[in-house]
Amino acid sequence: MSPRAAAIAADLRCLSLLFSYPDAAWASLPAPAESGAQAAALLARMRAVDAVVLQGEYVRLFIDAMPTLPCPPYGSVHLEGSVMGRTTVELAARYRRYGLVCEEAADHIAVECEFLALLHRFVGDDASAAADCRFFVDHLQSWVGTFFDLVDRHDKLGIYRQAAAFGRSVVAAAGSGTDDPGTAGTLLH
Repeated sequence: MSPRAAAIAADLRCLSLLFSYPDAAWASLPAPAESGAQAAALLARMRAVDAVVLQGEYVRLFIDAMPTLPCPPYGSVHLEGSVMGRTTVELAARYRRYGLVCEEAADHIAVECEFLALLHRFVGDDASAAADCRFFVDHLQSWVGTFFDLVDRHDKLGIYRQAAAFGRSVVAAAGSGTDDPGTAGTLLH
């Protein structure tokens, strides 16, 4: 795997962590080794926030706010208007081809980023993985801009706004990296 593909995979993994529920297990996971200083610093800043405050903001933004959820982290909501739509089923089927079954909805931003991180490790060696990687990057790019805009608008702590800004860079790099993982785009490090 090229250093660029390793860096993109690490940043996707970090992005997955940034948009995962911040429980005790989450807090104990190390930043991916190949992540750049920006990713590691952002994860450290997020972990420095009081756990109850961070969990409260996560729940309010991404799980259960009334009367409506401000920032649904699911692609199907942005693309189809409801959770667990056709795209969710299609993504889950693609995960299963790799032997993966997830507890969270297949189109949750953290799940998609985690899976893309895995795929980026195989892009240079496997044409099928490269095609799947392109599919997942295209899917992610089709909805995360709207999601990140909502995070920018609704985050009260500011830390998720920072995660969204980082996410925009990571998703753009992942997109350029699927075309030529050895040379395309600008590294985030």
